[in-house]
Amino acid sequence: MILDKIDENRLLIALSSEDLKFLDVSINRLNWKYEFSSEIINNLLAKAESEIGFFCSNKKLLIEAIPQSNGCFVLVTLLSNRLDSARKIYKIKNKSKPFAFFFKTPDSLFALVERLYNGRFSFFDSSIIEIKNSYFLVLYIKGAISSNLLAVISEYGRFAGKSAVAAARLVERGNVIIKNRAIEELGKYLLT
Repeated sequence: MILDKIDENRLLIALSSEDLKFLDVSINRLNWKYEFSSEIINNLLAKAESEIGFFCSNKKLLIEAIPQSNGCFVLVTLLSNRLDSARKIYKIKNKSKPFAFFFKTPDSLFALVERLYNGRFSFFDSSIIEIKNSYFLVLYIKGAISSNLLAVISEYGRFAGKSAVAAARLVERGNVIIKNRAIEELGKYLLT
């Protein structure tokens, strides 16, 4: 058994399969529904208080049991006692937009990749996908695509779509040749 005080509000308890056997409890029964399990958890919390100074008496707790291959982790989080505090919700915003382009031959795609690799074009990420001997380049660009970049790409291929759905369809239907940083990865081999 390992007791680890992550910070003032969180405690991690690692229980091996031997610890669970010694406590005579399974991961499925390690919850507050069972009186025996709540006694075990209270004993573990008392041990954490005496050994590592994690104090949680008379406080609201969130207790999560997370199975692992050789036992489980029990994560204890102290919750705020203030009823008026609103729960914060965070969203991860991805401001890059995928733009997909179609190429009939690998030669036209390679020529464009070489030009983009050598040029000073701005894009966040890139992928190359093959579908039925046709090739697609998906560029992830922050904001709008520049007219300069669009003009260069149109010399080699044609516009195929602009949305996360279009990019997802290509990945779903095709064979992903290079998933991330395709321009950088392929470009360095084309120049050598």
